[in-house]
Amino acid sequence: MGGDGLKNRFACCFSAPTASSSSPTIKLLLFTVPLILVSLLVFALAPRNSTWVFTSTLPSATSNGNSAAALNGSASKSLDVEAEVTKNPEFEKTVEENSNITSNESHSINISTPGAVPNATISPDKSVSLPLKQSRQVQTKLDKLEAGLQRARAAIKEARNGSQFPDPDYVPIGPMYWDAKAFHRSYLEMEKQFKVFVYKEGEPPVFHDGPCKSIYSMEGNFMYRMDVDNKFQTNNPEKAHVFYLPFSVAKMVQFVYLRESRDFSPIRRTVVDYVNVISQKYPYWNRSLGADHFMLACHDWGPETSFSIPHLQKNSIRALCNANTSEKFNPVKDVSIPEINLQTGKLTGLIGGPSASRRPILAFFAGGVHGPIRPILLEHWEGKDEDIKVHKYLPKGVNYYEMMRSSKYCICPSGYEVASPRIVEALYNGCVPVLISKSYVPPFSDVLRWKAFSVVVSVDDIPRLKEILTKISWRQYIRLQRRVLQVRRHFEFHSPPKRFDVFHMILHSIWLRRLNVKISEDHIMSNR
Repeated sequence: MGGDGLKNRFACCFSAPTASSSSPTIKLLLFTVPLILVSLLVFALAPRNSTWVFTSTLPSATSNGNSAAALNGSASKSLDVEAEVTKNPEFEKTVEENSNITSNESHSINISTPGAVPNATISPDKSVSLPLKQSRQVQTKLDKLEAGLQRARAAIKEARNGSQFPDPDYVPIGPMYWDAKAFHRSYLEMEKQFKVFVYKEGEPPVFHDGPCKSIYSMEGNFMYRMDVDNKFQTNNPEKAHVFYLPFSVAKMVQFVYLRESRDFSPIRRTVVDYVNVISQKYPYWNRSLGADHFMLACHDWGPETSFSIPHLQKNSIRALCNANTSEKFNPVKDVSIPEINLQTGKLTGLIGGPSASRRPILAFFAGGVHGPIRPILLEHWEGKDEDIKVHKYLPKGVNYYEMMRSSKYCICPSGYEVASPRIVEALYNGCVPVLISKSYVPPFSDVLRWKAFSVVVSVDDIPRLKEILTKISWRQYIRLQRRVLQVRRHFEFHSPPKRFDVFHMILHSIWLRRLNVKISEDHIMSNR
């Protein structure tokens, strides 16, 4: 019966029902068949919980000329993603050492992988699954640096509404700070993780050398401290948050610039050649277009020197004494540093002064007549009033620092350039600075609220100088003078450096600027 039996069994399945069972059988089939079809459809379309799928649209090529990865329907099988990825908000990591991943507003991920098939694209209905464990294992060193910076940003933001941190050396507090708690937490975060790579290329006296006993002393002293520092400096550029270009503008003016020629091009060529050297030897300048690099200059020509390279002026952090907004100083990106005249290279004898009640002179100034502001000051006040001691040259036998220590207010007008060493000299001697300038950003203005410990007078109000100062009550003056004594620690130079001194404050301002930038292998995200 073999073949016939099999044929009969299949025939039974499709044979017409007998008259006796026709009606119930038809009703049963009409009910069960649609139910089975719907169940199969639901099963086929139901989502799986075992993978997290990212729709990826790839560019035709990366920014460095390498091709995008070929991920399409003919590619090898996609990799499964563990279910835990749905709980991990930091999943957007780098997949391979040279891969770049960025997230856009539509939550798609752009991936560029060097060395893959050119012009490969993924259509919107295709998907790529990435493994969680692999992404963690191949996270780049730059990713880790950026993750640390992100944690620091979060900690600083949280500190604004938190309690004050204890500190064995100094706890910032008072109206001299825009936000004392945020500053303190930022400073502690800097101490914990900030690393600087100093390029070793270049020879003295133009590179790795600078003046340490002059009005430009911060150029040389900062450079020297960075070269010997073992806390913030790293010899591994992969661990660096910022990169220091160790050239001295003051030394270039002395050894490169030809005074008789009035030709600035030798200085420009020196800067251009140096950046060419480090950008060809290392990948870091080109990676960020200089956004994580910084220069430091106290010479008046610091801004002009930075114009030698557009990216140096536009992108890099410029730590300048000549912080003049009319000469393209950008307070969001650049750092204003104090001009300190260390004639002996030390602070010996420069810091001190009597109490507020033992200062009989209302205001004092002595200095050369140059620039647009000082002639106005001398015109109105030189030899005109016993309370306002204004001199072009001090009388013989009168000590400059003793005059500062005998005065309540020390007048600090800009000269040819906006910065003046008198500001720091006033702080050192317990004298409340009177700032008279145009377009000047005072040092560390990102942290310090200057109006809380100084007096700001416009150029137009120079004729009213005595009126302005005498309207300040004794009680208000006492507060200003006490705050001067408190903040001057941030302007003191020490060798070796001390916490919260001028060396650390310069580093902190650079650290803050670096927090404003997020750098990846292929792009820069800036909050500047």
